[in-house]
Amino acid sequence: MMALGLQASQSRLSRRAFFHVMEENLKFNTVSIQDMQRGRFPLVPSLDPKDVLNLSCSSMLVLATCLRDQSLLKPVSLPGSISSMVALMPAISFWLCLFCDHIILPSRTPEFTFIDFHHSVVFILAWTTNQNTYTVEPKLYTDYLPFLWFHPPPGCTKYNLDDARALFTAVDHVFMACNEPQRELFVRRLEENSTLTANLFIQFIVDEFAHIPEESNMILLYQSFSTVASSTFQLAYKSLPIHTALLKNNILKWMCRAFRLVTRRIPFTDVTLTLAAKCVGMGSGYIMRAMEDGYSYIHQLLGYNILLYMFKALRNLYAHLKLIGQQFKAVKTIIEDNTVTIMHTVIFHFAYVSILKRSKKAIFKIQQHIDGILESQDPGLKQVCKVWTEFVDIATYRSNIFRFISDSSCGTNEKCPGTSVRKFMVCSGCQFTLYCSQTCQRDDWSQPSTGHRPLCAKIRQIRADAGPLPMSLSDHSAYESFNFRSLLKYEEWEELFDKYIAENGEPDPLWPMIWVLDYRAVNVEPAIHIQSSEQCVEDIDPETLAKAREGTGSLVCCIIPDGQRTIGKMELFPDIDLHWGLPSDFIQ
Repeated sequence: MMALGLQASQSRLSRRAFFHVMEENLKFNTVSIQDMQRGRFPLVPSLDPKDVLNLSCSSMLVLATCLRDQSLLKPVSLPGSISSMVALMPAISFWLCLFCDHIILPSRTPEFTFIDFHHSVVFILAWTTNQNTYTVEPKLYTDYLPFLWFHPPPGCTKYNLDDARALFTAVDHVFMACNEPQRELFVRRLEENSTLTANLFIQFIVDEFAHIPEESNMILLYQSFSTVASSTFQLAYKSLPIHTALLKNNILKWMCRAFRLVTRRIPFTDVTLTLAAKCVGMGSGYIMRAMEDGYSYIHQLLGYNILLYMFKALRNLYAHLKLIGQQFKAVKTIIEDNTVTIMHTVIFHFAYVSILKRSKKAIFKIQQHIDGILESQDPGLKQVCKVWTEFVDIATYRSNIFRFISDSSCGTNEKCPGTSVRKFMVCSGCQFTLYCSQTCQRDDWSQPSTGHRPLCAKIRQIRADAGPLPMSLSDHSAYESFNFRSLLKYEEWEELFDKYIAENGEPDPLWPMIWVLDYRAVNVEPAIHIQSSEQCVEDIDPETLAKAREGTGSLVCCIIPDGQRTIGKMELFPDIDLHWGLPSDFIQ
């Protein structure tokens, strides 16, 4: 039958012969076959290849293999193949349901040693779910595919790579082709074991990377990573448990490794360029979703060179503009828009000096890859280049300010003498707190209640749960110093105060004014405005408010992004000469 399928692409006569054989082998309106549909299977499975059950399974496997290899979809046979496949769809749907209901779900496959029903079903299911014009049984999506997802063939701990590719293709097509109720039900089924679902994603990516040296068909490789990126993107927005499980399995690292592969500078064809761009387009959508969870994920992604791979993808698109068809322009636009959004998100978090440092390293790596596209007149690329210029200017400006901020203490050790050497070591337990020396680390750990020990355990647990990390001490210290500098440099206090009086009247002396620094703006300086403490009395510590009323300091509120959320930090700044101890360059 396989030879007959390969010959089907050579002439219309051979194609008709092939589909005639398929119709005969897949017919299902006989009494014996209908009895099997009602569960009346033979007590002893037949080993005869021509047995109706074995023959139907072999026929569907041949059909799926020829379709996957495009043997039936060459120009000479395309029109006839499509109409013939439409005629076969009722039979295909019937046999898929029969195999799943009475062989695979009851785990009867060990009895049928002659044929691999799993292999046949996942192959044909991957193809049928991709055909939006064909009507198939809804339970193929809602019942059978989730079962196949969690249950590889008996005796196997996982699917082989070919079957896994087919299975992931079917999963991706569910999100693309099914209606919303079916998608929701499918996701709920996968959520029944979120941990295993996440493990299967990571295992598939690992298997693909393991086969790269021996994989000659780059189209299959690019298709796999494109499918994973698309499915991950869909599940991240539809299922919080699966999204969390994926983060626990370090999906961000593996996604960026896939980006590194598909953005290599190689001779592209229209097919490979489309698949590579789809991988980056859908994958960057998932990256944006992960960035919403907190600044620590942004810091992590910068360490995985996410910005570098986004610009490499744009470079490849710009270098192969002739390969970009009308339909593919939408993917190009998605990559450009996502790149802009990701850069803006990073800029919003420049209040964190740890993110600023990694952004400066990214600028150095990226610059050599974008010189060729900076002068592009393409509207989408011009938008990206405009934001890139803002990114570089703001990062450089703030870095020049932060370089004057000395790291006067480390860890949570209050007795730290400070150091003038800009080399710190990180706690090996939590990979979060910095120390200037082993002496300071020992002192910090020796304090039972106020030292680092409880914080270290807390951070380790947050990492194990894939949760967002709190602001580190070094980030907090740096942004406090930047606040001092911003308040000192601001020269429009009188105008700001007069504007407040014009809009709200004279302030009540019992309610001190609050200076608000908003870091959510795409600007070199935070946006500054004032408001009465009466408007947010519930957010102010009573003791802090009392000190402000006594005139011992000024209330300062900082609004800092933390992913999709914001952190509002209310602090009391002493009414002292804040120029003390700061270089003139720092103030200017």
